[in-house]
Amino acid sequence: MRKIKWVLVAVTALSFLVARGLYANHRAGYYTPAGPETIHRTIPGAISTDATYDAGEYPIYYPELAPGDGKDEVENNCELCHSPRYITMQPAMSAEAWSAEVTKMRKTFGASIPDDTAQKIIQYLGTHYTPDTRKR
Repeated sequence: MRKIKWVLVAVTALSFLVARGLYANHRAGYYTPAGPETIHRTIPGAISTDATYDAGEYPIYYPELAPGDGKDEVENNCELCHSPRYITMQPAMSAEAWSAEVTKMRKTFGASIPDDTAQKIIQYLGTHYTPDTRKR
């Protein structure tokens, strides 16, 4: 029994030392064990206190939807929840797939789009964003 107790003490002490070493590496900025293939970041010698930084305006890509009957319905209904980028970044889909997407937006996500407007949106997307009609 005494032997098991000393083994447990030794294992606990060893675990503590290993954890402390890993923590020390973490505190120093090293997150992986050092090795010949490991590249470590260097700490700058002096940090400039008179540096100035400037950031320009964040560029926002706002794609133009294809002109056509139903574009206004898309802009007035779909853009309440997401930008037109969400439409234009989709892979080219068949008219049936677009119909399923609009149905999903209405039934699953709760988009309050009336039936007649939904049909115009489906017609528009199925006309302008299919594999055959999508701009390349």
